[in-house]
Amino acid sequence: MPNSSCPDETFPIRTARIGAVYLIDVSLSAAVQFGDRGETNARLRALAVQRKEDHKTAGDVFFESYRIFDRQLPELVDPQYEPGHGVQIERINCNPYITVGCIQVTATGAASSFLAGNCMNVNLESRIKHIRQYPRPKPVPGAFC
Repeated sequence: MPNSSCPDETFPIRTARIGAVYLIDVSLSAAVQFGDRGETNARLRALAVQRKEDHKTAGDVFFESYRIFDRQLPELVDPQYEPGHGVQIERINCNPYITVGCIQVTATGAASSFLAGNCMNVNLESRIKHIRQYPRPKPVPGAFC
């Protein structure tokens, strides 16, 4: 069905026109793209372990030991929609160009997406468990007078 707000429905897939991009760091499982993409599925599961001991002598750490990696993802709930139905957004872009002057990004995080364009379906997930294992300081005997 033609859209009356767009004078011509024959525009090609949109093109990103970007003057300059200054991107310092792209992290694990991150995506950087200029232009349209159909689908994005990015996943990161990580254990970040800090120890005073060497990892070889302190023992192994396993994903299975932490519930955060098995939990169900939260679902976006909109009271105007029936439960179990996803929220859908439909946009019609009359202009085939995405025009941006200058983009400066310090860093993209784990399982993130930096996109100048359109994406039909985005599913990103990042699960990180930070573990710090340091021995407790030994108690100092109290001084008695």
